[in-house]
Amino acid sequence: MSPGNLIVRATYLATAVFGPFLALFVAVYLLSHELRSTTIDWNVIVWILLPTLFLFVLPGVRALHRVFASGTVVPPELVHERPVVASVTTLAGALGHVFFVLSMSVAIDLALLPEWPDDSGGPIMFLFSLNLFSYLVALLCGELALVGNGVSDAARHTH
Repeated sequence: MSPGNLIVRATYLATAVFGPFLALFVAVYLLSHELRSTTIDWNVIVWILLPTLFLFVLPGVRALHRVFASGTVVPPELVHERPVVASVTTLAGALGHVFFVLSMSVAIDLALLPEWPDDSGGPIMFLFSLNLFSYLVALLCGELALVGNGVSDAARHTH
């Protein structure tokens, strides 16, 4: 197995773990005001939770299920057969990891301040948005194009 194959699979595994985690973290943050209010607007809750669940959590759970079921997040032969998709998935995931480190660093620094600055919401949500977009591209490319139904092209043509 080539080092490139290992990098693709390791980056995607980290994406499958951190992507859904961050998406749920942001969703809970966005819904925290809504859940604390006396009147609950179910439209807001649905419009935040459904995309979070279908675009981040479901692909992440599917990838992690493969890890526990077959021992690998992406079969090595699929990485070898689809190098362009594997590259896009890896680059988007790696970019997501960079933004994850930046956004969590900013969030931790803000949490340690004695008082939350009034103008901090915009920059931190911008970082979270870049992060979530990168993870979204990586998760959807990985699940829909790289793995798909999990059958390699060579195995599909022999049957």
